Amino acid sequence: MKEGKDIDKLFKDGLENPDLPFNDLDWDDLEERLHPKPKRRVIPVVWLAAAAAIAAMLLIVFLLVKPTEGPAGVNPLVKNSGRDKNKANPENNATKVTETHLKPNDPIVNTDPAGLVANKANRNPFVQRPVGKNVLSGTNTPKLVLVDADRANLLADMVYQPALHTEFDPVAFKDQKLIASVATGKPERIKQPVLNKKPRLVLSILAAPDLTSVQKSGMSSLSGGFGVEATYSLTKKLSITTGATYAKKIYDSDFSLYKPNSNYVFKIIPSNIHANCDVIDIPLNVNYKVFGNSRNSISVSTGLSSYLMLKEKYSYSYNGAYQGPQDYEVRGRNQHYLGIANVGVEFQHKINNNLSISAKPFMKIPLTDIGYGNSRLSSTGVAVSVNMNLFGKGN
Repeated sequence: MKEGKDIDKLFKDGLENPDLPFNDLDWDDLEERLHPKPKRRVIPVVWLAAAAAIAAMLLIVFLLVKPTEGPAGVNPLVKNSGRDKNKANPENNATKVTETHLKPNDPIVNTDPAGLVANKANRNPFVQRPVGKNVLSGTNTPKLVLVDADRANLLADMVYQPALHTEFDPVAFKDQKLIASVATGKPERIKQPVLNKKPRLVLSILAAPDLTSVQKSGMSSLSGGFGVEATYSLTKKLSITTGATYAKKIYDSDFSLYKPNSNYVFKIIPSNIHANCDVIDIPLNVNYKVFGNSRNSISVSTGLSSYLMLKEKYSYSYNGAYQGPQDYEVRGRNQHYLGIANVGVEFQHKINNNLSISAKPFMKIPLTDIGYGNSRLSSTGVAVSVNMNLFGKGN
């Protein structure tokens, strides 16, 4: 039992205080086993040597089998590199190649193909070879080449005779008689083709808020209207516009600027007047485009408007305690034809060939007294519109 306790104590002491030597190589080995590095495949030297040998063989075969003929369509001139047997003259040691063109009727020309064989037997240095047809005369034009007679047959076999293909007959073209006649008199004017141009009509739906006031009153009230206009293009830059707009004309002014056509006399003079009028505005404007590209354009416009007064309601206010008449209403009694001058600048942006939007700052300047109160009524605002081309692609 005592011995057993000693063994237990021995193990206990050994585990609590281990005396193990530290070695870095063991840790490196463990890390390599946990994270092994991929090994590169090394190409054997034998395969490299075999690939190099195959490439060398292919290069040698290509050089040996490479054709020596020139490109097609070119008549090669064969040179004789053989030595002349006559060595008495040192100038004959060098090879001479001469090429002579002969006419078909030249007596030296031999048209018999058997002459090529006879040239070898007679050792005639002149060898005949045809090179094709003459384009203009249609006959064969032979050539004589001064070469070694021993190689006459070899040269005859190497003659290249290209075939000439022409779309037209050159002889027939040559025999044609071309006659040119000189035109006299005044040339006929070329008429321009008549095109059925579609009218360029643009329909606009607009809303036009504005500030309306009586001249010299110093007070403005927010008014506005909405309507429909049509623009017809006379040219690429010039157009005319007309339409109809239902508008509200609301304004305040001093009673001194109110001059009704009435015999009624106010016992107590009102201090101010407030007007609310329903009006049909019919413009007639001329527009001129000062700038334009594929998307945007700027136009200036001027013209006249007619006011058709539908309903006029006037309210009066007093300073003192005494109150007189409070309001007065008039219906359909006043029409002012071409009594308003229009001035505006339109900025238009094209969305596509048939649709565009525009903003048009404008002023309406009275040329005459307006309404029952004979007031000099003016307006300043911005008309925003959507424009639709009614006849296809516009310019």
